Amino acid sequence: MNEIMLFLERQQGWIYAILGVVAVFYLRQGVFAYMERRRARFRLEHEKSHRTLMIAGSMLVLISFGALLVFLMTNVLSPALPASARPTAVPTVNLLASPEVQIEAGGAQVTITPRTDLDPNLASCLNPDATITWPLDGTQLRGVVEILGAANIDNFAFYKIEYRSIAGEGTWRAIMAGTNLVCEDFCEVEDLLGTWDTSLVSPAEYALRLVVTDTSGNAPQPCEIRVSVVP
Repeated sequence: MNEIMLFLERQQGWIYAILGVVAVFYLRQGVFAYMERRRARFRLEHEKSHRTLMIAGSMLVLISFGALLVFLMTNVLSPALPASARPTAVPTVNLLASPEVQIEAGGAQVTITPRTDLDPNLASCLNPDATITWPLDGTQLRGVVEILGAANIDNFAFYKIEYRSIAGEGTWRAIMAGTNLVCEDFCEVEDLLGTWDTSLVSPAEYALRLVVTDTSGNAPQPCEIRVSVVP
């Protein structure tokens, strides 16, 4: 039933147009039949035009009922459907990309990745639907590390995990991304967001963050922590 209502909602313009054309056809037939009945001199002609007039009237009633039904389903019932019943249109974006800005410098196009504050904002991890529960802030890491937490905001689309050096440049680099809800029903520390092979980076202090985005391209404040990669 939900699929039918969503189909009618998408195609209601065409449905009204088709019903309008059919209504004009039967209205024209009804007018001609009415005029013929008034001019009819014989009983057989009168009965034929009367029968055509009744058919045209019945079809106009059915068309009106159909248009009313489509209106009720698309304007009353369909808007009341839960968001989960509607297909989610995931934005066409590169999940692993960092935000970039195009500017002109000396007549040439230059791509710049915006810097943010180098110190992680721990208060950003208070959102239980978009947070990192492990590693903890200040943890020393080595080897392959499991990153645990939650990615379960309303109208969820995707999430990504990124890191950047605390002491050096402020460019965020992607570790991984995912399009499946994490911690969908009940949150526990065992919910796995992804893994990070810290042997691929130099020993240093890093900021680690989780970005969770919805289907409209909006995201709550990313959860950001500070970790140390050791040899």
